[in-house]
Amino acid sequence: IYLCNSFAPAVLALMIMLVTVFSICEEIKRATSVEWLATAHGSIVVALLGKMLPHTMIFSIVGVFMQSLFYGYNHYPINCEVWIMILAMVMFVVACQAFALFVCCLLPNLRLALSVVSLLGVLSFSITGFSFPLENMYGAVAIFSYIIPVRYYFLIYIDQALNGISLYYSRYYFGALAIFPLVASTMLWRLKKACERSVYVP
Repeated sequence: IYLCNSFAPAVLALMIMLVTVFSICEEIKRATSVEWLATAHGSIVVALLGKMLPHTMIFSIVGVFMQSLFYGYNHYPINCEVWIMILAMVMFVVACQAFALFVCCLLPNLRLALSVVSLLGVLSFSITGFSFPLENMYGAVAIFSYIIPVRYYFLIYIDQALNGISLYYSRYYFGALAIFPLVASTMLWRLKKACERSVYVP
């Protein structure tokens, strides 16, 4: 009941970030980013929406199906309204995509970006408080748990599905998931610049 609802979303987050990074940085690596950007009439926002929205829908369906297996088929406890966990899953998917997009903006290099999201995705199993209390970690390590979206989905699951407390007390965690796309949007100019130059450094 506890571990499946924490580790399974962490695996999903890792897959989301890897697919997002690969789909974006592959355009730069293969020098097709100029054509990709031109197709969107020079708008990096339109280009990203066209590329990432299908992924958002697919991963959201996978996530909701995973929840249906947990709460429906396996009868794991869910002490809140079903729509709350569905909303949390959709926001979680978008936050993971935004986190990967932010990495792509900082490091528009397929090899480096994949390495970063792979490292953080794997470390999320241990530094986000699933298997070891965050309060007992070294401060320099624990701080990284706050930049990974899976941490906030995990806290929403604990508050809502397990404990069934008021949605009011989970507002900060939903807000944290909503911040990831906003942070990523501030760095889109850097990704656009990399797409326009389309110079891949191996």
